[in-house]
Amino acid sequence: MTVTEAAAMTPTAPPPPAPIDTFVCVHERDLGPLFEVTLRSYQRHFGPKGRLFLISNNVTRVRDFLACGGMTGLATLSADDEWLSRQEQTLPGWYRQQIIKLRAHRFCMTERFCSLGADTVLLQEIGTEDFVAGGRAVLYYNKATSVADYLLNLHHLRYERDRVKHVARILRVEPRRARRYGDFIFDLFCFQRDYLVDLEAYLTRHHGAEPYAHLLRGLGGGQPDTSPFGGWTQNRFGEWTLYSVYVLDCLRADVVVRNATPGYFQQVHSPRQLRRSGFDAKVVHLVSKELNLDAIRARIAARDAELARCLVSRQAPALAS
Repeated sequence: MTVTEAAAMTPTAPPPPAPIDTFVCVHERDLGPLFEVTLRSYQRHFGPKGRLFLISNNVTRVRDFLACGGMTGLATLSADDEWLSRQEQTLPGWYRQQIIKLRAHRFCMTERFCSLGADTVLLQEIGTEDFVAGGRAVLYYNKATSVADYLLNLHHLRYERDRVKHVARILRVEPRRARRYGDFIFDLFCFQRDYLVDLEAYLTRHHGAEPYAHLLRGLGGGQPDTSPFGGWTQNRFGEWTLYSVYVLDCLRADVVVRNATPGYFQQVHSPRQLRRSGFDAKVVHLVSKELNLDAIRARIAARDAELARCLVSRQAPALAS
């Protein structure tokens, strides 16, 4: 056997997974102990790390916050306004962050990139297989897997299905695939670059050079409305739902649609839910700002004791006078 033949028979290690950039839209009011745990959990549990971007309304405070926690150099920082037009800068903050997420292809460099919530904790290893299956993008939805949980969350599911209807009108499409799933709210959301670029071009063709300013100017900041679907204006738009309906019903893309509810994603909306939660999911979104830090620390400690030690009551740096 020649050296060349022997080398050809030697097993080679599989190539490392492609990196995935991650970004966090963080308002200065979120610069507290939970945000530090979000960043530490990303460092510990997000496997396919690319670059990390933090986009904020107050870059100075974010920089000081990172320095206080010994995390200088962890992320690339930029201001909200760098990614918004003058018209978009006048919209409520609820919408400004959503627009920035839908523009992530302008600052993230990888084929796929993740939006991580500023109040979201990763408790188990996150790998490329969570976002890609057989070369196909994975798109997550949320739906209860038991009758009791389904009935408990039925109001929320109807609310999210109304969001699908609103978004489908914006996209001028019948949401035949998307309506089956309904709820696409997910605080570790993975975008695919080519789909997001296509979405931006599609909206510009149908709604002009400033599509988001045109579409969102009249929606308000989450107040009651008199739309055909009723409810609150917060479900008349949504970045994750817009992307998902576009991928499923405009592109009809061949993606893997996966339920995040059983063991992958969990939302904690209230102290009562916190008491009942075992934090037994990979990704936990701490929705309410009124949750007790000691109770959160105890839940995290049961899954990751080292990460729980990062949850200390460290005050965010004050604005310079």
